[in-house]
Amino acid sequence: MEPAVKTMTLVAKHLYFGLDPRRLRDAANRVLSRFTDDAKVPATLPLDALVEDFRLTAGASRAIVEQMVADGVLKPLSDNAARYAVTTRLREIAAARIVEPLARTQAQMLLAHCAELAQRFNRTATRNKYEIEAVAVHGSYMSRQADIAELSLAITGRRRAPGQKTLIGRATVPTEGTERIRELFERQNSFIEVRFFKQLIDIPRPFSVVFKADD
Repeated sequence: MEPAVKTMTLVAKHLYFGLDPRRLRDAANRVLSRFTDDAKVPATLPLDALVEDFRLTAGASRAIVEQMVADGVLKPLSDNAARYAVTTRLREIAAARIVEPLARTQAQMLLAHCAELAQRFNRTATRNKYEIEAVAVHGSYMSRQADIAELSLAITGRRRAPGQKTLIGRATVPTEGTERIRELFERQNSFIEVRFFKQLIDIPRPFSVVFKADD
């Protein structure tokens, strides 16, 4: 049984594999229209069919298909390098909703809110074994473009000092600690994506620190 198809969001005015999101979604649906709903029949197709469905030129097709393979949208068959299997991710693209990008002014307000959120979390979430050491923004926000496809937050954390922990209630285990921090930020806005890093120097450059805890 295939995994359930999640609702994916594609952002207008943003290119995916070099393609406009509507063009990408339409192409994914053309690919899927080649197959029946019979799960017993393998959903595979040759490279020339992909070129046709994605309306690609011969020169551009190889690089784009390789990007799709690297991102898990297509899976090459081990016994036939020129034939590809359809993945759940391609089905998610075919069913994706397309939204307008995040305006930079709105992104700036969200970052200010996230800084306040981090400060409040450190002060009040004392059952969590971790506190937030720093929050930085990287990715498309650092391009200075007016329209932003995602708000990528990088978070570094540290264990709480023993005196900060409360004895009331169950403390989080390590994996719960980080996941609760992730959920806290990502539920603020669908554009926010959180990644954790051990220290600031590990964050992809360029980045800008929007919150840093007191020592």
